[in-house]
Amino acid sequence: MRYLLISVAVSVVLLLATSLPCFATPTHYGSSGLLNLPTAQTLNEGNICVGLWTNCTTGKDQDGVIVPATITLGLGTFMEVYGSYPNLLFNDDEEASGRGFADLGFKFRIFGKRSDPFRLGLDLQARRSVSDNATRDGLTDYATTLIASYKQETYGFHANAGYIMNESPDDIGYDDQLTLGGGIEYYPANRLRTIAEISYETEKVSGLDGPMEATLGFQYFLTPHLTMNVGAGMGLTDASPDLRILFGFSTCQGVGTFNRPVPKLVDSAKVDQQVPTVPAKVIKVRPLTPLIPQAAAVVSPVSQIELTLPEPKEQVTVDPVDRMPSPDLSNLDASAVSPVGLPMPNAPDTLPAGAFQATVYRKFRFPELAFALDQYALTAEGEKYLSLVAEELRREGRDFVISVEGHTDSIGSETYNQNLSFQRAVSAATHLVLRNGLDPMRMFVKGHGESISIADNTTEDGRTKNRRVELLVLIPMPAAKGSNQLPGQSAK
Repeated sequence: MRYLLISVAVSVVLLLATSLPCFATPTHYGSSGLLNLPTAQTLNEGNICVGLWTNCTTGKDQDGVIVPATITLGLGTFMEVYGSYPNLLFNDDEEASGRGFADLGFKFRIFGKRSDPFRLGLDLQARRSVSDNATRDGLTDYATTLIASYKQETYGFHANAGYIMNESPDDIGYDDQLTLGGGIEYYPANRLRTIAEISYETEKVSGLDGPMEATLGFQYFLTPHLTMNVGAGMGLTDASPDLRILFGFSTCQGVGTFNRPVPKLVDSAKVDQQVPTVPAKVIKVRPLTPLIPQAAAVVSPVSQIELTLPEPKEQVTVDPVDRMPSPDLSNLDASAVSPVGLPMPNAPDTLPAGAFQATVYRKFRFPELAFALDQYALTAEGEKYLSLVAEELRREGRDFVISVEGHTDSIGSETYNQNLSFQRAVSAATHLVLRNGLDPMRMFVKGHGESISIADNTTEDGRTKNRRVELLVLIPMPAAKGSNQLPGQSAK
């Protein structure tokens, strides 16, 4: 118990102090995977993970408590290197735990892309024995493992088969071993991953059973940067401990082990107070249709809008359930409108009470850089883009409604992408109302998530194009107009 408390305390202090983001979760052997078994996924290039574990065993002859430490490095889009040391307590319990070796290995994804459901991996590993028995200490074994993984949104199946070439001590001959393993993972919640796995090795010493264990456990993602691992294993042969308890933390530098929750909006007052550290760039925003019948360009000191594409004849259905949430009008600042600052024209106070048909009069597509990475707070550039569009609409003075629609790429869960796209649409619509004077009763917002792609999600360029917010300026069709009075007043 004393060793357990010490190791848990060390794990918490060291890893909470160095919390970093990651992509794939390493096992307590170092390779990315489940609790014990590797998967065919590899750590992304440039990422680094560290882990600190407690491994407590109860056996027929001897109990053991060890503290393995691991490190994993992503060397490319399909390769990782990892290593581990079995016991930072140095209490000679390594053999009792069945984890008596330091390892160094390479894992390659040899079939399937990172986003594919089915992948194959190859693991090459060297193991150096750590033992208080001088005849066994320093022996080096070599293992190779073929791994197959099938992974969907909330569940996955993994299997592996391998071969271990064992170096024998002087007093006894070790046999080479075959290894087999399999595991199932399931995500009952966004931050919770449950795991069931089984592993088996053939006999190492003639006449004695090989180790075989079944393990149940879970991983809870405290943040995208820090993962807590808990597992309980049961030995199924005499060569395995009767009971094994695993507890540890892993933390990485990367893009996150789980699908990150939608972050909080940055306070608009704080955003207004931020001072740019670099000069604003000249960036082109290309509308999908011209703002006025003739091609023209509106240039601001920081941005340029090109008006080049023809007007579409697209028709859409506007549903009242998509009306934007009521903004906090207490933040409205008359001086904080678009660069020119003219008031919006008075729009008619009537719209149909139910769903109605409308024609797409203008369509704009805002790039990903209008928002911070994985955030739905508008950047300073994004606010200027919206203000420039609002300024041109203000000059026209037509009777229109606006649908602001968010889109994402296919990375991450469907729920996460849906929430992020909706919140980005709300942020853009809120800015148009509070900072540019548009009528909130004529603003509609939608979050499409990853459902409407305009490019290939398997390429970085395609994913960049799919991460977008589109602003549709809609003209209600005359036949669909009604006479119901809108609640509230038009913005002036």
